[in-house]
Amino acid sequence: MELIFTLVTGMLIFTDYKLYKTFFTPFSLIASVHVCLILINNFIAIKMGFFKISSQSIGYILYFMILIFLIGLLYYFSIKKRSRMAKCSINAYINNVIYRNKRFIITLFFIGLVSKYISLLQVATHYGLANIKGKAFGIFAHVGSLSEILMPFMVILFLQDKKKVNYLIGVILLFINVFIFGGKYGAAITFLHLIALYAIIKNVNVNITKLLKISIIAVLFAVLMFIVVYAIRPVIVLGYFDKDMFVNSLYFSLRHFMFYLVGPIIATNYYFSNPAGLSEGFKIMFAVPINIIKAIFRTGNYVNPIYPYFIPVSATYATNVGGLFAEAVYCSGFFVASVYVSIFFLIVYNCYIKSRYQGKMLSLTSLLLAVSMMMFFGNFLTVSGVVIQIIFLWILEVFMKKKIVFKR
Repeated sequence: MELIFTLVTGMLIFTDYKLYKTFFTPFSLIASVHVCLILINNFIAIKMGFFKISSQSIGYILYFMILIFLIGLLYYFSIKKRSRMAKCSINAYINNVIYRNKRFIITLFFIGLVSKYISLLQVATHYGLANIKGKAFGIFAHVGSLSEILMPFMVILFLQDKKKVNYLIGVILLFINVFIFGGKYGAAITFLHLIALYAIIKNVNVNITKLLKISIIAVLFAVLMFIVVYAIRPVIVLGYFDKDMFVNSLYFSLRHFMFYLVGPIIATNYYFSNPAGLSEGFKIMFAVPINIIKAIFRTGNYVNPIYPYFIPVSATYATNVGGLFAEAVYCSGFFVASVYVSIFFLIVYNCYIKSRYQGKMLSLTSLLLAVSMMMFFGNFLTVSGVVIQIIFLWILEVFMKKKIVFKR
């Protein structure tokens, strides 16, 4: 089944490339991720004790791949302008969105950065520095999202605006904060957002060689992220260095990286086999909008998007995430999951077409591409920290394009 999946998906990726003249499309990115993970797990990770991804799960993943490909096909034949994005469109975005709103971007970024550190102080005071992983809360945590979504703009300003060191210091401080919080997927999405925006701005027609380079950089960053969180971060928290402890932590970080990489896709074996197997599943799929409404009206009783029990993926590891496709099926069944996934990628492709052919919402598109690439890990549409970032960035993109904000 692995061979069939690879061949069929490969042909669809090639067809997608022929249509869009680039491998940097929503379908090609998410399909490439799943091909790599399935091959890595079923031919490499199983030798490390991880369970095999079943042929049934691979077949269901292929179904969703075809569904996404058809959405991309629909958008391709519905657009009026099929020519490559003119360079002037990208330049117009840089000038009219980034440089024109330079002061506004820098101001909001540092407001968000300060808020993230205030949130860090709040959480560390409440839980202790060693127990803050995943515990960011309150208004400062939400305002802090501004620094994450504006970080790619700061890097572009640093690279093209005389390389002012304060921009780089701000970006470094942001990643330090993210790593101290232990937010691996948050750091990954933020970094992929940067790569995607930079790739789109520099060269929208990304070929296979450039895509491989981007992929290698992303993987190296992911490995480094696990080493920082599980080997370097404990040294900082404890305040002293122990060689044996560091070596053991380093080995654990590499092994844990493989678990995070293939664990969710192995868990699809269970989630796909139990469609609509969670009584509160439908609410979980829409946890963010439901919880926002509950917060506005202060009704409490928020929907918890975290699954209460874990699925074994090896003799020693278990996980409670299974990626967008499998989690959606587990929460609602195949039909509703198909509609759910289709709506999300209709939104993604709508933004992608606008960015590619009209030079609009390049950063929002880049963030959506980053989230899509990480959907193998879990359904991030149920994670408020991710959805709120998308909403914030959409609002900012509209405001900056409409010239409502400060002029340079």
